[in-house]
Amino acid sequence: MSDPTTSAEPSPGAEESTDTELREKLARQDAEILRLRDLLISKDVELGAAKGRLAELDDRSARLASLAARIENRVPGFGRLVGAAVRAMRSQRR
Repeated sequence: MSDPTTSAEPSPGAEESTDTELREKLARQDAEILRLRDLLISKDVELGAAKGRLAELDDRSARLASLAARIENRVPGFGRLVGAAVRAMRSQRR
């Protein structure tokens, strides 16, 4: 005769509780997946905004460098004068 405490088959009540526990675990995992997905999307938006800002600054820097080169071609020594003026202004701020 088989002993019910050592039986390999789970009792019907234990099977239901295991099923309920698994469903709760799946629900928690689904909620965590959604939370992480939303976090990833928000970080992707932040990264896109930062890349856009970087592109704007890069474009502005290129324009200013081009302008400085054109002015330097027309007025020799202009870059040194501007550099000296900027250094003087910086030293007055301190």
